[in-house]
Amino acid sequence: MLQTFRLLGQLSPAERDTIVSGQFAGDFTPDALLDQMRTLATFDASNDKTRGRFAGLIAICVVAAIAALIMHNIAPLVLYALATLSGIAAIALFVMRRRLVKVDISNNFREVALPFLALIKQDMDADQTVTVRIDLRSPTDPKKRRGTSQPYQHGAYTKIVDTTYSDAWFHGSAQLADGSKLRWDVTDEVCESQRTKRSRSNKSKTKTRHLKRSTIAVALSVANKVYGVNKGLASSRHKVAVQEGAKRRTIKLTRKLKSKSLDPIDPTVLVDAVSSAYKRVAAPAGSAA
Repeated sequence: MLQTFRLLGQLSPAERDTIVSGQFAGDFTPDALLDQMRTLATFDASNDKTRGRFAGLIAICVVAAIAALIMHNIAPLVLYALATLSGIAAIALFVMRRRLVKVDISNNFREVALPFLALIKQDMDADQTVTVRIDLRSPTDPKKRRGTSQPYQHGAYTKIVDTTYSDAWFHGSAQLADGSKLRWDVTDEVCESQRTKRSRSNKSKTKTRHLKRSTIAVALSVANKVYGVNKGLASSRHKVAVQEGAKRRTIKLTRKLKSKSLDPIDPTVLVDAVSSAYKRVAAPAGSAA
């Protein structure tokens, strides 16, 4: 667990500022981009594990303190001391965990953006640059909130409150080794539903459910002199459009996904969109239908 704090201390001031700001953005060469991302990802993975362990230890300390107070008659001095120490330990762990919560990074960064960009690097020259903007904040960060419904009832639920969030968290562009230009955008629309109902014992219980709608958009721009475009190729997964230009054609693919959790999307969804765009490229342009 101390390893997480060591990793935090090893971050540069610029890297800490990036986490605090909640934005990872800029123009990078592929190697520089991945080096910076891997440093933050290593810290974040350790942070996630440590916060989970702290939560378990806090629960143990609280239970121990309560049990000691309940059974204090058995050995008052010993059990009062145990309750005090357990309480102090719980508070200390809570403070440390809270510090780590403030520097938490959305798992989208580590589980989607990093593997996707590692694959994009393979199709780029070393001196080319990638432009990225990645939102590091939670999908349900208060600043991403778009609205909250009035309480309403439905079925067995006596009170439901829906809060919506818009998380446009991943944008980027890159020029690939073959001269093509690639752009991508990922936006999540989240509905957080807090639902309250009464149990058989007449106690109110509230559950929180999430519904996420992800929109993945990819645009591949190719030179007319080098490539043609197969416009007749159908797709069962993507909405496809081709934009004609004087010097370039742009193939645009959009896909929408639904999920009942805040878990990151599978990065292969982005990779599949890029692959599908390239399947529509025909070369040479002069032979295109």
